[in-house]
Amino acid sequence: MSISLRKPKWLTKGALALVAGAAFLASAAMPARAGMGPGNALFGSYESDPSGILTSSSVRTDGISTDPADPEIGIGDAILRLIDPVGNANFSFGPVVNECAMIYVFDDDEEMGECCGCPITPAGMNTFSFQANLLSNWGNGNVATGDGMIAVRAAVINNTKCTSFGFPNKLSPACNGGCDPSTGYDVNGPLLGSIVEPLEITTSGVGSQSNVVEIPLFSDAAGDVTNNHYLITQCTALVGNGSGTGICNCPTGSSSGL
Repeated sequence: MSISLRKPKWLTKGALALVAGAAFLASAAMPARAGMGPGNALFGSYESDPSGILTSSSVRTDGISTDPADPEIGIGDAILRLIDPVGNANFSFGPVVNECAMIYVFDDDEEMGECCGCPITPAGMNTFSFQANLLSNWGNGNVATGDGMIAVRAAVINNTKCTSFGFPNKLSPACNGGCDPSTGYDVNGPLLGSIVEPLEITTSGVGSQSNVVEIPLFSDAAGDVTNNHYLITQCTALVGNGSGTGICNCPTGSSSGL
């Protein structure tokens, strides 16, 4: 059994219940919040339903959640957006140096199921589908639940040739473009990030409303030393299990500069 990474209370799915309806979300500007914004260590919760429909086990026939602890339910794929605001994006003005997004995906039991490293160019954006890129190759012995927590670390390129340190003469399958989440790295940054989700939101006295929301990832500045070590160690165990599972994938063609 792996060590659990506890999901802070403010990252739980119920946090969105504080928003009173889809109309408010669409019209009101997001206020500044402590902990949101750029950072070396970013965290967020996700809810992604591949079927695009509400599950019968958690809703009534009118589509309203019956679980008071979960007033919103994902009704489609969630999207992770990561932006690199660091460095020069044009070769005419000097070297263009990519930044690494080291990604670690957890399920609702707080167990890591996938990890990967993806390069992002300055002024570039990577757009990840949770279903296609981050949940489709689950590797902790369980099936991806479709909701949980994600941790993203901003880092410098740490394994230029993507060589596997555990298996000589082989490549590290979680490493892309020199970004290896399963071995040590120096922090870089910051990165900007958000999660876009289609949700069915239940509001007391109002009923159920569908909407698409985009929530910025929470920044923990440089991150906790113990947690940073755990992310790498647990990812190493996933990559080295020999099954080929537990490894997420980078979106194709989304790391170009502007």
